[in-house]
Amino acid sequence: MPENLKPDLFTFVADVAVRRGDPLPIKCNCGGVITIMPPLQEELVVCAKCEARIKLILLPGDPGYIIGRAPNGDPMLIPVQGSSSEKLNISSEERQRIVEKLRKEWSGPGV
Repeated sequence: MPENLKPDLFTFVADVAVRRGDPLPIKCNCGGVITIMPPLQEELVVCAKCEARIKLILLPGDPGYIIGRAPNGDPMLIPVQGSSSEKLNISSEERQRIVEKLRKEWSGPGV
C-alpha cells in the first residue's frame, strides 16, 4: 500500500492479540471487518465495505480500553481491538462510573 495515503480512521490494537499469531478481525465504524494476519506488515488497512483507510495503532499488552474524548469533548472509553474479553466485558454501570469520574477530574480546577 502506498505510504502517502492518509488515514480516514484510527483504531487501537492490543499487542497481545498480534503476539498470539491468530487472524485478527479489525472492525470498521461502518460494520465491515478486515481480517489481518500477524505479524503486522501494514500500518494502514482499507475496509472493503466502505473503503475507509484505517491506521492501526499498536498498544502494549492487553489494555481493554483507552480514554479518549467524544467530538463534543466528553470523556469516553475506546475499546482496544484484540483485547481479551475479560478486559472488554464491563457493565454499562461500570463504564458510566468511569466516564463520570473522568468528567469530574477533567472539569476540576486548573483544567
